[in-house]
Amino acid sequence: MNNLTLLRNTGWFSERSSAFQADLAALGMAKSVEAGETLYHYGDPANGIYAILSGGVQITAPADDGQEFVLHRDGAGFWIGDLALFAGALRLVSVVTTQATQALFFPNLSISRLIQNNPDYIRDFYALTHENMRTALRIMANLAVTGTEKRLVLRLLHLDEGTSKTESWIDVSQDDLAAMIAVSQPTLHRNLHRLVDLGLIELGYGRVRLLDRGALIASCQT
Repeated sequence: MNNLTLLRNTGWFSERSSAFQADLAALGMAKSVEAGETLYHYGDPANGIYAILSGGVQITAPADDGQEFVLHRDGAGFWIGDLALFAGALRLVSVVTTQATQALFFPNLSISRLIQNNPDYIRDFYALTHENMRTALRIMANLAVTGTEKRLVLRLLHLDEGTSKTESWIDVSQDDLAAMIAVSQPTLHRNLHRLVDLGLIELGYGRVRLLDRGALIASCQT
């Protein structure tokens, strides 16, 4: 499966018309980004939208105390940058690559011209904002769940859906995972190893693999 085919079979873009897909894809500028590079910072002017073709990104936002809070990780098929662009506002988050990443970049000017020529396409872009808001609300709801182990399992299941994986591994450090569910390192360590002892997950260096999704899902429903 080539990169464009992957986008056409994934998430928001897969649900758009063939005309919209073709018109938007024609505007994409290929970018190769090394691990740890920033696609954009919190507070930057919006300059366009990114689609992740391979690799992955981590999304952070500053808390009121000034510390960066890890909101989410995602991988191939993920689109971001629409909210600030269409609001004509500054970026609300920072987006940093977690590994070598291939992306398509769609500049503001190109998107503006596309919508001027095809006014109905604004509804397609609103659909992208809706999808990203649904992801944000899911993260917030799962973070509010009581019980550290349940929050951990819910976050692992969510990451497993989107984060770029190698041989089914989720690439995420324990530092980042602890930040994502708002717990201390020792608490995270205890809960991870309990899941390992139950045969539900496997741990590697900077990565996690889910061994029994069904049992993990069932553990959240009790």
